[in-house]
Amino acid sequence: MSIVCNVCGSTDFSRNKVLWPGLVAEWGLLPAEVDYVDRQQGTYCLSCGTQIRGMALTASIQAWMSETRPLKLVVADSRYSGLRVLDMNGCGGVSEVLSVMPGYVRADYPEFDMQSLPFADGSYDLIFHSDTLEHIPDPLKALRECLRLLKPGGQLCFTAPTIVGRMSRNRAGLPDSFHGAPGANASDFLVHSEFGADLWCLLAEAGASHIQIHTVDYPAGIAMSAGRARVATSAVAIDEPKVMNISADHVYHQDNLMTSHNHEFMNDDTFLKAYARGVKAAEVDYNWHWRVHVGLWAARVASKLSGDYVECGVNKGFLSSAIMEMLDWDTTNRKFYLLDTFSGIDPRYISAVEAEEGILEKNAKTIESGFYVTSVDAVMANFSQWKNKKIIVGSIPDTLSEIDTNQVAFLHIDMNCVPPEVAAIEYLWNSLVPGAVVLLDDYAYIGYRQQKLGMDEFAQRHGVQVLSLPTGQGLIIKPPMGEAVGTVRPRRKRTLTSRIKLFKKIKKFFKG
Repeated sequence: MSIVCNVCGSTDFSRNKVLWPGLVAEWGLLPAEVDYVDRQQGTYCLSCGTQIRGMALTASIQAWMSETRPLKLVVADSRYSGLRVLDMNGCGGVSEVLSVMPGYVRADYPEFDMQSLPFADGSYDLIFHSDTLEHIPDPLKALRECLRLLKPGGQLCFTAPTIVGRMSRNRAGLPDSFHGAPGANASDFLVHSEFGADLWCLLAEAGASHIQIHTVDYPAGIAMSAGRARVATSAVAIDEPKVMNISADHVYHQDNLMTSHNHEFMNDDTFLKAYARGVKAAEVDYNWHWRVHVGLWAARVASKLSGDYVECGVNKGFLSSAIMEMLDWDTTNRKFYLLDTFSGIDPRYISAVEAEEGILEKNAKTIESGFYVTSVDAVMANFSQWKNKKIIVGSIPDTLSEIDTNQVAFLHIDMNCVPPEVAAIEYLWNSLVPGAVVLLDDYAYIGYRQQKLGMDEFAQRHGVQVLSLPTGQGLIIKPPMGEAVGTVRPRRKRTLTSRIKLFKKIKKFFKG
């Protein structure tokens, strides 16, 4: 079959036979079983070295992250930079890619006993291991330990050699059998269990929930994933709510958000058309459905007010394109101001804390991955279908004075960097009409703590509150401040000197 490596995107593979007669005899493998185990262990990507089993493991990780991009592009996305990842024993190709994440931890067996791991409960978002479980004397205990370490919403992903036409068995009482290579007899290569089609039952017995099976070149590549089942923490006996059987079609699990709540908006024709326009702008579907749904709602609310729209941090124009499509933009008699460096984060305008946290290194990786646009030309071509827009190229706060309006009904901020974000909302605050909607893309998103702290400080100074959304966004509604809705407060014009003083004040705060 034709395979595309989901770790690096390559289509170049090497195929080798790896099983030897002794192991085939010990396991009692049939010719068809020998064939797919050889494919599982002996087929690997020439670009990154990942075997078929590693690609199945990657498929399980991608499914949890609601991603279809190659893993090396996913980890470069700064949205995942806050994830805590525990790699048990490594998996060629996969480990190398994930190891660049700031929260990556490697814990090799047998130095780390999977039956008694030295980590606190709820320490990790993602735990993975590959072809290790069969070497653990008590695999059930090992799975329970892995589940114990998961945060709420976290995921355990793993592979184990699986013979799909038989049931699992323990090798106690059988002659010793070792993996690795002919003649290998190291204790950590000793096989304690042979797994079959009932492997998922072990996960269920360990207390896992949402058990899933992922395949690549079935039956050669099989991986399993699961979350930690919710358990009552109170010693008081209570009536547990009945668990409903909800099919996969009724569970939303994308963009670090999982819920069984109603999301019929995804079938709405207006939403689908607007979302598709956003995908066209980005040239890839990031599975941001619920976040875009919130953005479209905010834009629709703002359309009932007087004022223009502003987006600080346009990148390729996913959300703004969706909004303009939904509102049939040129009929609104408004202008959309679209601001961005269109070349990533400006190193001059980062906070000291962000510098220490490696924001510039993340920025470089995000540019390399292609997530950040590096030229405004494609962006201008994307927005060419609309007349009433103004694309402003450069760094905030330098370019804020080019927003030539004193009425703003909608403001979207998504710059992944604190000082410019606060400078933008500070500069535009008096231009926001009463009831105007301010949408903060990363206010509550994992890995963007500094943005939240910066906006919280701004909100406190202005006597407003930010609504934290489960999508990771934040929402502010401009209060009327004793004025009738629709009354426009004139914006105080800022000179270049006053804007420089404002930004120095903001930057000084974040350095402190």
